[in-house]
Amino acid sequence: MRHEDKPTMRHDRMCGSRCLGPMTFNLDMTGQYVSLSQGRRLASRDSSTFLNGLVFLSRTVKVDEKLCVCIEDCTSSWDGALRVGFTNICPQRNNIPPASIPDLRDAQGYCVVPVPEDLCRRGVELQFWMNYAGMVIIQEKGGEKYYLKTKGLNLNHPLWVFIDLYGSTSAVRLLGSRRGSRTSCPVCPVDGGIDWLTRQFERQMSEEEQSDNHKTDTRMVQKTSSNWKPSLFLVQFANQTTIPSIIERSDLTRAGLGIPVQRRSQESRGVDLTWTWRELNCFICSRYPLVNLDSIGFHFAKADKRGRLCRLHADTLKKIKKELGDSELYIIPGTDIVLNEMTAHTLSSVVNPNAFCPSRSPPPAPAQQRERLTSTNSYLSDSSRNSSMEEMDVSSLLREFQHTHLSANGQVSVLVSRKKLLQSAKDALSNCNFSWTKIPLVTFVGEQALDCGGPRREFFRILMMEVQSSLGIFEGPSGHLFFTYDQMSLEEHKYELAGKLIAWSVAHGGPGLKAFDPCLYQLMCTQECQLVDFDWHLIPDDDIQDKLKKILSCKTTKDLHRLQREHGDWICDCGFPGIYRPEISIQDVPKIYSYAVRHYIYLRTSNMIHQFTKGLNAYGQFWDMVRTHWVEFLPIFTNMHEPISRSTFTALFQIHWSKAGTKKRAAEEETLHYWELVLQMIENKKAPQNELHFEEILAFITGADEVPPLGFSQKPSIHFYQPEERGCRLPYANTCMMRLFLPRVVKDKVELYRMLLRAIRDSAEFGRT
Repeated sequence: MRHEDKPTMRHDRMCGSRCLGPMTFNLDMTGQYVSLSQGRRLASRDSSTFLNGLVFLSRTVKVDEKLCVCIEDCTSSWDGALRVGFTNICPQRNNIPPASIPDLRDAQGYCVVPVPEDLCRRGVELQFWMNYAGMVIIQEKGGEKYYLKTKGLNLNHPLWVFIDLYGSTSAVRLLGSRRGSRTSCPVCPVDGGIDWLTRQFERQMSEEEQSDNHKTDTRMVQKTSSNWKPSLFLVQFANQTTIPSIIERSDLTRAGLGIPVQRRSQESRGVDLTWTWRELNCFICSRYPLVNLDSIGFHFAKADKRGRLCRLHADTLKKIKKELGDSELYIIPGTDIVLNEMTAHTLSSVVNPNAFCPSRSPPPAPAQQRERLTSTNSYLSDSSRNSSMEEMDVSSLLREFQHTHLSANGQVSVLVSRKKLLQSAKDALSNCNFSWTKIPLVTFVGEQALDCGGPRREFFRILMMEVQSSLGIFEGPSGHLFFTYDQMSLEEHKYELAGKLIAWSVAHGGPGLKAFDPCLYQLMCTQECQLVDFDWHLIPDDDIQDKLKKILSCKTTKDLHRLQREHGDWICDCGFPGIYRPEISIQDVPKIYSYAVRHYIYLRTSNMIHQFTKGLNAYGQFWDMVRTHWVEFLPIFTNMHEPISRSTFTALFQIHWSKAGTKKRAAEEETLHYWELVLQMIENKKAPQNELHFEEILAFITGADEVPPLGFSQKPSIHFYQPEERGCRLPYANTCMMRLFLPRVVKDKVELYRMLLRAIRDSAEFGRT
C-alpha cells in the first residue's frame, strides 16, 4: 500500500460506522496540468494556463451528500473561476477534456455548474451537493444558496463528481463531506499540521468555553448591577398561541423577526431594570429595525412546559424578569406582520433545465445586497429563505413535521375495502374518533394481516392513485395534472378532501401526489414561472389548445388583427384587455400567450386551488411548509422520479444466508444467481411473457412502489424456503417485515420469473401466497 493511503486507513478507524468513506481526488483522473499533493486532497493547476484543470473525486457520492472544499489559491491572470459538476458516466482515464464548459456541459449525462466568481476568493469554504429534487446547490459557508435544475441525470444511478480548476481558481483543497450525521472528513496533509477533526473539536471546545465565560460574566453583571440581557423573540401573528417550530424560528429570523440582529453598540447593552416602559419600548423597537413595532404595538409572553404562549401581566421590569426566569421573552405584535418580500424571493423557475433561472425583481435592497444581486453572476438565482447552514431537505422537513405534530403512542383504526378504497378513506376521516396525528392501523376487509407498516404503505400508495383518478377533480396527462373547474365538486368539498388525504399520507411516511404540472405547482407556491415556452399540447381542452396554437402562430400584423377579431374577447377574459389597444404589436404575442396559459391552468381554478391548499393546511399547516420549501417538495407533488434501475433495486436488499458450506447454502447461491438473471431480464425487457417492473416487485415486498421520502424503517431482505415435495409453493413476501422468500430449488431463470410473475399478479391481497 502506498504511503499516501495510510491516513485514510487511520481516518476509517477513527470515524467507524459514521464515516461515508475516504474523500480524495482520483490520481488517474486529472487534467494535463493538475498536480495532487497532501494525501490527494489538494489539487493545483499550473497558473500559466487557464485550461486542463479537470479532476474527478476518487469515489461516487450520494444524493444530499454535501461536499466541502476550500479555495487555496487564485490568480488574477485569467478570467472565469471554479466549476463543479456531477455525472452518471464513469470517468475514463484517457478521456479528460481540457475544460468542463462546453465539452461536458453539452454532453449527455453531465451537469456542470459555474461557481459565482464573487465566491471564488482565496480562503473561502464552499459546499455543494445534489438534492432529491435534482437541484445542484452551491453555498458559501454561512452564505446564500445558489440552485441549478439538472437534466439527464438519474439519481438512482451512481454519481461521480468533478471539479474544474478553471480561470482564476488554481488550487482547491477537499475538506470532506457530510450527509446527515455521517461525515467523510479527510485527515490533514501528510506533511504535518493538526488533524482536521482535532481542529474542529478544539474549535468547538473553544466556542463552548467562550460561551461558558460569557454566561459567567453575565451572572456576575446581574449580581452587581441592574443590567439584564433577556433572550428576545418576535413572532409574526397577533393571535399566536404556541411557540414556533425550529423551521419557523429560522425563517422568521431571516425575515427580520425572530431573534434580533446584534449590533456592535448593542452587544454590551442590555435592559436596565430601572427603565420606564417608554424606554423599554424604544429598546425593543431598535432591535427590530425592519418592523414598525412602535405603530402596531406589542405585548410580552413566555412559553410554558407544553410550548404554549402565556401573556405576562407584570407591571415592572423587575417583575417581568422574575416571572420569566431563564425563559425566552416572546414579543407578540398587536397586528399580524407581513414578511419582507425581499427575504422571501426565491427561484423563479425550475422548468428550464439547462440554465440558472433569474428571480423576479425584488424590492429595494440594502447596498450590500444590491451589489450582490447586480453582480456579473446574476444568472445564478439565490434563495435567502432557505439559506440556513444546515440544509433542510425533504426528509429533514418531514421528520421535523412528524416530531412537532404526530402522536408517538396514539393509534387510530382504519377499515379499508379494496373495492371502495377511496370511500373507506373518506369514512375514516369523518369518523368522530379520527385524528390525523395518530398512527393509522390499516385493516383490509377479509384479509389476514396485522398492520406493522406493510398494509399502511400499500393503503397510502393505492389511495394516492385513487385521489388522482377517481375524485374527478384533476384532468390532464400523467405528470401534468391540472385542476378541473367543477363548481359541484367545490360545493362538495372534494378539493379540500384531496388536500387532507395527501397531507395525511405524506405525514405518515406515504407518497405524495407526484402528478402536478411543474408550472402549476410553481404558481401554486406563489413563484414566478416563465410560461412563454409552455407546451400547449398539455392542455386537456381541445378548444383551448386551438386558441393557444393560433396565438403562437401570429407572425405578422395581419395575423394579430385576425386574432383580435376571432379571439379578442376570450383573451380579454384571460386578463389581457390590452389586446384591443392600438399600440399592440407582434412583439406582445409571447405576453398574450403567457397570460392565456396562466389564466387557464391557475387563475381560472383559483377557488379550487384555494380549497385544495386549505385541506392541506388543515393538517398541521402542511401547505405553508410546502410553499416555504417548494423546491425540496418538488418530488412530492410533481413527477420527478426516474424508473428504478437494477443496481438501485439490488442495493436495497440484504441477503439472509444459511451457514456457509452447507447444502442449503449452495442451493441458495444458485437461486440468487437466477434471481440476478431475472432482474437482468427485467432491465433489458427480455421477459418470456407479461413484463414485470422493479416497482411491482418492490410493492409486492414492501407495499410501496418506491423508496418513501423518509426511507424504509429497516432494510428489505431476501430469505429462502425449502420447496414442498408435492405441489409448487410460489415466492411470497411479508410486507411488514419487508422480506421476500425465494425457493431454494429452482430449475432456471425462466421458471423463477414465471413463479414471481404469478405470485405478484395473483396475490393482490394480504394473507394470500
